[in-house]
Amino acid sequence: MMSQSAEKIANSTIILAIARLSMVLSLPAIGLIFWLYTNWQDEKLDKISTRVENAERASSSANEKASDVSDRLIAVETKQVQDAAAGARFQSEMLGRMDRMQDAIVELSNSVSALTATVQALAENQREGRRPP
Repeated sequence: MMSQSAEKIANSTIILAIARLSMVLSLPAIGLIFWLYTNWQDEKLDKISTRVENAERASSSANEKASDVSDRLIAVETKQVQDAAAGARFQSEMLGRMDRMQDAIVELSNSVSALTATVQALAENQREGRRPP
């Protein structure tokens, strides 16, 4: 009987020691788990921060490029308006010159016709033996 009671005491002491040891180690184990979880969260946060910084840089670069494109577009539109006005002015001037040239051709044609008539009249007068008037 004594051996059973000693065995029970020994078992009880071992169980008590294990229980106390687990109580003593539970707080450091919880701290270790929390520390590992915090490090894991910090790594995720660092990755997210890196992605956000990259997105901010890309956004800033895109904003600058959009501003440059806007400035260029304004310059192109201004040049296009100026070129359209210059083209219209050139076309108007060319039409005026062509009208004047056409008038000059008509006058030249009339002069040639008058000269031809004069030459024909002179030729007829010479054939008939008359003197020119």
